[in-house]
Amino acid sequence: MSLQKEILTRIKTEETLTSSLKEKEILLREVHHRVKNNLQVISSLLNLQVSHIHDPASREAFKESQNRIRSMSLVHELLYKTGDFQHTDFNHYLKSLVIDLFRSYGIDPERIAYEIRVDDVRMPLGKAIPCGLVINELVSNSLKYAFRRISAEGPG
Repeated sequence: MSLQKEILTRIKTEETLTSSLKEKEILLREVHHRVKNNLQVISSLLNLQVSHIHDPASREAFKESQNRIRSMSLVHELLYKTGDFQHTDFNHYLKSLVIDLFRSYGIDPERIAYEIRVDDVRMPLGKAIPCGLVINELVSNSLKYAFRRISAEGPG
């Protein structure tokens, strides 16, 4: 009788732990979703403010801030979509980040190509965001300065 009681207790404990784990995953998913949405709201507010700024240097500063915010938002979006809250698929993140930056700077991918060579790397959130911000700066600077003449010249 005590063995049967122990088995029932163990089953009940496992069910409670499983239920608790599912609840925590739902809450974590919600947190990432809210962080992503809040970052997108900030980006949208910056975008609204840019329409009232006429100084090119100030407009550029706002655009750079928006890109940084979007790079952080993108990590949370990927975590939310995949459901893996401990690691980011860094290869997928980089590709999405570069595509977003090309779009932000109005770069035609037919005229300027990029190549991303990254192994299948799973990176924790605490490392993915700083790495994403560094890569955001590198790609942004390349698009702003190295290719300024090519993108401004147009076809030809």
